[in-house]
Amino acid sequence: MKLKAVIREEIKPSDKSIIVEFEGDEKKQHFEVKCLFSPFYTKMRKWDSWVLTIKWESEIFTEEKTGEKSYFTHLICTKAELFHSIYKKD
Repeated sequence: MKLKAVIREEIKPSDKSIIVEFEGDEKKQHFEVKCLFSPFYTKMRKWDSWVLTIKWESEIFTEEKTGEKSYFTHLICTKAELFHSIYKKD
């Protein structure tokens, strides 16, 4: 699935994920997206807009004492294309 997003937090060389806000989200929520590449060396920067190819992964955690299950959904970015940068002229 391809989604357009704006990078909302600075990215450091050691980062394996990015914090983004998806275009059209009325609540303006921030999401962590794990990357299968280095976002820093891909030159992703705060305030840039990117088209992200996203896949979803689910993780199920079972609490040992109670047997209760918790479900976690991870957003994984497999590919990213720069859409707009405030640092470059279009």
